[in-house]
Amino acid sequence: MNKPYHHGDLRKTLIETGIEFINKFGEEKLSLREIAAKCGVSNAAPYAHFKGKDDFINAMQSYVMESFMDTLGKCADECRDDTQILSELGVCYVMYFYHNPLYFDFLFSRKNIRIRLSDENNDNPPFEFFRRTAERALGKMRMPEKDIRYKTLAMWSMVHGLSSISAMPDIDVDWESEIREIINSVDISAT
Repeated sequence: MNKPYHHGDLRKTLIETGIEFINKFGEEKLSLREIAAKCGVSNAAPYAHFKGKDDFINAMQSYVMESFMDTLGKCADECRDDTQILSELGVCYVMYFYHNPLYFDFLFSRKNIRIRLSDENNDNPPFEFFRRTAERALGKMRMPEKDIRYKTLAMWSMVHGLSSISAMPDIDVDWESEIREIINSVDISAT
């Protein structure tokens, strides 16, 4: 963020500026003093919202995760067709990061993210949400449990990989018009 803070939601401004800073310079160089200066507020202002650097980083991660999960939840709520929900969820997943490229690196380059295929208590809420949705949708297709497990990982890997690519600059894909076709080019019902 290049313009100083002028009223409004300072906490959100600090978080967005912090995410941009980490993506440019790395977490090790992050300082609340630097973020305050970039926002045009006093060095003490961030401490009205965060206890320190670790609390600030956790708040940034929570902010991005909540925003992303809200997007996925709304997408799932709007899709009433069980045969299309996984592709629609995939489109929403990729487009979220296409429109918020800084969020992808920040959220998924974190060292504390783990995914367990056999554990319902994953540390990765987007994967867990995708997994539960896939189990319901593919289960209705009477797919064997083992196939559901493998297809879920394959589908999530595809949309997660596409999200990574969509967050890169200068990729020769018109994401707005082509993402649905790209995702639908994979037949999830094949066993």
